[in-house]
Amino acid sequence: MSEGQVFHIQEETVKVPSKRKNVFLILGIIFLLIIVAGIFYLLGAGSKTEEVAEISPTPSEIPTPTIFEEEQVEEILGEVSPTLTKKPTPTSKPTSTPSPTPTPSVKVKVITSSTSLDGFRSSNGGGNAGVEIRAGRNVNLVTRGFISFDVSSLPAGAKIEESTLRLYQATLIGSPYSIGGSIKVDHLTYGDTLDNADYGASALSSSFVTLTNNTTFEWKDADVTDSVRDDLSNARSRSQFRIHFQIENTGGDASGDFVYFESAENTIGTGNTPQLVIKYQ
Repeated sequence: MSEGQVFHIQEETVKVPSKRKNVFLILGIIFLLIIVAGIFYLLGAGSKTEEVAEISPTPSEIPTPTIFEEEQVEEILGEVSPTLTKKPTPTSKPTSTPSPTPTPSVKVKVITSSTSLDGFRSSNGGGNAGVEIRAGRNVNLVTRGFISFDVSSLPAGAKIEESTLRLYQATLIGSPYSIGGSIKVDHLTYGDTLDNADYGASALSSSFVTLTNNTTFEWKDADVTDSVRDDLSNARSRSQFRIHFQIENTGGDASGDFVYFESAENTIGTGNTPQLVIKYQ
């Protein structure tokens, strides 16, 4: 082997270690980078763990939920908003009220007495149907007055609420109330004529009401409701009445003790002729 060849071999032998050294250097750098990267990764993970630890409280730090009674809940809600605690007021179902039956209207009818059917009759057979309505007595006789009303104009089926007989006291002779007491009313029926027999005719109802017991010149009223009802229920076309003093006896003097009421003929001139005031439905 020549010297030149040996040198070449040695030169190659020297160069081999230099290449290996470079490889090891590169591997060392890479390994160092891996170590550094691992360190940074571990540092970052630890930081995140701390953050999570700071954010997430431990079980001992989580507050236990408080359980409130219903009254406490209402009180708390009332502080926040008073309207929340208001319970709705139960509303009852509207009940339908039946409409009241309308009350029938009451009508009033004023009937004046019939001429020739009012006046007076006396115990001695005398009397007059064309003058005043008279009651009283003198030394020779006792007198009774008569009044008649035509009720046929009332509607059929009329329900009588009230009936009032009204006579106007216009004249006094002597002391009729001191002698005879009060004026009484009889309910009777004497038809379409006034004659002597009517003085003592039987009454449907005798002395059933007092007309008056005083001397004042004024209207005198008496309640004759039942009498008018009776006339209508028995299909009578007239309601007729007779007046007389409670005490009837002859006495005194010729002029006597009498009370005069205005008649349908208005012979006394007051204009206050007899009335039958009827309230009905």
